[in-house]
Amino acid sequence: MQANLEFQTDRLILRALKQADVAPLKKAISESADTISPWLDWCHEGFDDMDAEAWVNRSRQGWLTGASFELAAFEIETGELVGCVYVSSIDSVANMANLGYWIATKFQGRGYALEATEVAATLAFGHLLLTRLELVMDPANEASIRIAEKLRATFECRARNRYMYDGEAREGLVYSLIPDDIL
Repeated sequence: MQANLEFQTDRLILRALKQADVAPLKKAISESADTISPWLDWCHEGFDDMDAEAWVNRSRQGWLTGASFELAAFEIETGELVGCVYVSSIDSVANMANLGYWIATKFQGRGYALEATEVAATLAFGHLLLTRLELVMDPANEASIRIAEKLRATFECRARNRYMYDGEAREGLVYSLIPDDIL
């Protein structure tokens, strides 16, 4: 799939990250450590230019190889980076993937995560032709649980050792989406 695809909602433009996004990515992540780091171990206040550049390069590589598809969400009104949403851990045998997302602290609580995840689900089902997406989150991550529920994802289980955080296996809630839920 081409990395130059662009999607638009009423409030967001979603597209692959570019080298020009290194500084906004660094700013969004480093300023959001307090709300994102409890759930995603890569987010920390010391997230620097080298981290952001490596992130953009990995994201671009994912598009080139078809291993993952990350979309950066930008607010149309201001052009600011709101966060990212991604289809990753693609399993071609099971025809499924993970749906993940993060929203910068200053944009949380405005419905942007729901808008962005709907676009990513449409990408996964309408373009990649996947038949299942999983959303996995910490049982204490109430904001992510609300997003999964607003997406009409089905809660399937509380799974032991379902995701890794800082080198440690943790319990996770597993929700799923199938094309009939979105399309």
